[in-house]
Amino acid sequence: MLGFILTRLISKQVPLALKLDHEAIFDSYWSEADPVAVASVRDLSKGVAGWIYLTGSQGGGVSHLLQACSAQALKAGFSAMYVDFLALLEIFEQSVDDEAVGDYFDSLENFDVLVLDNIDAVSGLRFWQEQLFYLLEKLKNKPNACLLLGAHTLANDLDCDLLDLKSRLKWATGFQLKPLNDTQKVALLQFKANRLGLTLPLDVANFLLARCSRNFADLSALLSELDVQALSSKRRLTIPWIKSILNI
Repeated sequence: MLGFILTRLISKQVPLALKLDHEAIFDSYWSEADPVAVASVRDLSKGVAGWIYLTGSQGGGVSHLLQACSAQALKAGFSAMYVDFLALLEIFEQSVDDEAVGDYFDSLENFDVLVLDNIDAVSGLRFWQEQLFYLLEKLKNKPNACLLLGAHTLANDLDCDLLDLKSRLKWATGFQLKPLNDTQKVALLQFKANRLGLTLPLDVANFLLARCSRNFADLSALLSELDVQALSSKRRLTIPWIKSILNI
């Protein structure tokens, strides 16, 4: 009875936890630093069969591209599923109910496009590694499988008790998103500002990089807030005005 109640509870929680960010689309991703990786992920979203293992730093765009792939696949009419292992571990409390976890993984291989994010979260968790391995084994026998894996660790560097899983992950074509230099970071900031309808002068972009968080999730949130403030006060983005808004 307890297992049934837990499964019902999880069935309600999982869709909410794995909801896509509507801003995470290909058009909002600055792709000039990694054109080959982005093109390959785009192909996967169009139903071009293959396995891709995408890595990058925290906040470096991996999750953005994975969600963009899912969103584009759905838009194109494919069945697609985005699974964030960090969210799953939180929901399942690191496998307190093996049957419920197994039920969730069952049939994931039937989606046209399957996207698995933060798979390095299974490091040190043998049961979760087994679930991922069994899923990959089923996908191995599906000739038209479209699988996109995301992590912040290279497959060879995963803390993996199940060596067969590490071996299977190496089947995927690997892409590592390149760290951006300061010039590219400025270009990315200006790209994101332009999408918001903001003009971000070069000196202001350099100021934001020097004085604020360099994590681009944080910077994107900051730009959105500055957009709201600029609209309400009808001000241009200048260093003195930003200092007054941020109290720095």
